[in-house]
Parts: sequence; C-alpha cells; structure tokens
Amino acid sequence: MVFPVALESIDKNEPIIRFKDKKGVEHPFFVADSHLAKRLSGLTQVMHDLNHAHELMAMIKSIKNDEIAYSLWMSAITTYGKCFATAKGRKIKIEEHHVRQYDEDAIEFHRSILKMRNEYFAHAGVNEYEKASTIVILEPESQGKGVAGVNHFNVKHSKPSEDFCIYFCHLCKKLYDVVEGIGEDVHQQVLDEYRSMNIEELYAKTKRVL
Repeated sequence: MVFPVALESIDKNEPIIRFKDKKGVEHPFFVADSHLAKRLSGLTQVMHDLNHAHELMAMIKSIKNDEIAYSLWMSAITTYGKCFATAKGRKIKIEEHHVRQYDEDAIEFHRSILKMRNEYFAHAGVNEYEKASTIVILEPESQGKGVAGVNHFNVKHSKPSEDFCIYFCHLCKKLYDVVEGIGEDVHQQVLDEYRSMNIEELYAKTKRVL
C-alpha cells in the first residue's frame, strides 16, 4: 500500500510529516535504518536526480536568454553526473553497466556527458565548448609597422543542440526505468525485512519520531 505524504508545519523550518491512508486515518511511522532501507533511499535519490536532469534539459529549448539556457544546461549535466559519482552520504550510485543494460549504443553518448561535466562544467579542462584567446593587434602597414595593442575574446557554447537535448532526455528516462526496476525489488526486500521483526519493537521506534 502506498500512503500519500502530508506535510504540515507551524514552523516552516521544521515540517511535520504525516502518513494517512485513503480513509484519512493517520498511521504511525519511523525512519528505517537497515542496510536495505538505506539502499532503497539511495536509489530513490538517483531516480529523483535523473528526473530532475530530464526536466532541466527539456526546458532549454523554450529559453531565449543564453545565460539562463547555459545555467539549465550546466545544472542538468552536473545532476546527471551525480548519479554516477561516489558520495559518502548517498552510499549508492549507478554504473556504466546500467547504461549498457538499457542500450549498448548509448555508452558513448553517456561517456560524452560525463566528459562534458568533468572538462567543461565542473573543471577548467581543455574542451570543445569554450575557448579564450589573447589577440595582438598590429598597426596597418600603411601607417608604419608596430603593435597597436592587445585584446582578448572568449567564446563558449550557451546551449546544447536540439538533438543533444532529445538524446539526453531519452537516456534519463530509460535510466530512470532501469533504477526503478532495481528499486522495486529492494522495496519488497525492505518490506519483508521489517515484517519479520518484532512488532512491539517497531512500534516502540515511533515514539522517538512522533
């Protein structure tokens, strides 16, 4: 059974979470802390990030302001990259074999996304998306040879191509499905795990939360 979450708060900084069934009956709860439960939490975070990256990229085509488009692009790429990065808090990530599980042909595109994240958005590496040059300006020969001055210019891509946006969004959706499938199995394992525990001990845990 899936319970809708109701957030209530007198103090906006400390929302109260309540779980009610379809009849409006409130159910006690506690935060699960088993290894399986933490794995499930990590998987749901990955799913959230994939969906968020998809939505950010999907917005770009309707944005005319280059700076806003660039910010959405950067955020989409870095959010996608989070799903594959090791982190102490999340303790779970997806791997390249999950991309391969969806489509072998998507591997190169996936790698190009991570390369873009690492060399363009996250770090100042050599890449094909931006270029800065210093220009030495000379005097016209007709006026006598000499150095007139020095200038510079910066060029960067402000938004990805339409094809890139389409492929990226499709990849996020398919990876979401892959992770969701893994999560469904773990969800059932967590349910079975806690149903096998002492029920009185479980209800005692709720007193520390509510």
